[in-house]
Amino acid sequence: MRCWAVDERILYGIDPAEGGGNNDIVIEAPVIKVESRIGIIDFSHDWLINYIESLSRNVDTFVVDTFFGDDILDDDLSGSRAKLSFNTRRILGQPVGYKFGVSVKLVLPNTDEKFNLLLESSEEEEGERDSNALSTVDNVQYSTAVRYIFEATEDWRIDLDTGIKLGIPMDPFTRLKLRRYHYFEDYRLRTTQTFSWSVNKGAGEKTDFQLDHPLNIDRLLRFNFAAEYLLNNDYLELSYGGTLFHELNSKEVLAYFFRASGDVIEEPTFNNYGVGIRYRRKIYQDWVFAEVSPDLETSRVNQYDITPIIMFRFEALFGER
Repeated sequence: MRCWAVDERILYGIDPAEGGGNNDIVIEAPVIKVESRIGIIDFSHDWLINYIESLSRNVDTFVVDTFFGDDILDDDLSGSRAKLSFNTRRILGQPVGYKFGVSVKLVLPNTDEKFNLLLESSEEEEGERDSNALSTVDNVQYSTAVRYIFEATEDWRIDLDTGIKLGIPMDPFTRLKLRRYHYFEDYRLRTTQTFSWSVNKGAGEKTDFQLDHPLNIDRLLRFNFAAEYLLNNDYLELSYGGTLFHELNSKEVLAYFFRASGDVIEEPTFNNYGVGIRYRRKIYQDWVFAEVSPDLETSRVNQYDITPIIMFRFEALFGER
């Protein structure tokens, strides 16, 4: 048999001895359609989005209390979840400070996952700490709220929290959060806008930008920028930072971070800085973690003297993994 390729057709020549006669039979080969090429492009685009999303979520799920803000109750993670944490913070030349934390999110039954019940301890990482490791559990301040999710899609999430911060005096609050996701080639941008009100702090607004860039299968580069405005303060508080997450193996993650914060009381000024690393490891199955984080801080308050700080943290996570 003889075979020639002519453009997008295949020409078969059959010898008379083979019983086919002298006539050539032309069989049309399948033509590659433009739609197929477009399908390949769409598949590549969808695969890239899934890759970025998967990598970002895997790092977030493992690190959990992602630097300065995100935690296990973050809107990106669905289902009922809980976190118990205990950490110590030691500033050079000062006593050790202890802090206990708890966060619970329960999806209420028969609500199509629209209603959540939240219970959280104080969010402020730099808040007041206890000098006694045992009494710190009794001195935790909690807040409870009901969350209603208006919309939760791949591109948007909108929810409303209404609750009260327990204490003396009690502080009722409400907050509306809008979150939007964008994809630019191999970047993922998450924009969050939060409108809040409480009796103690008054009305305010906060805008967060988080840009993720996967470097390869085990490294993720993240940039953060936030601006917060309270009517009672009448000025913006600014913060930005960068973090390089490096997954060493299935049990260990190392992160290098830099952060800065400031305000616009007179003009945009950044006067607090920090740089350090965080090493986090699973110590029991996939729900108990230990972490150590040495860093250096400097601020205008202490005439920009460099202050060494070291933190140790233990966390237990409950929920779908």
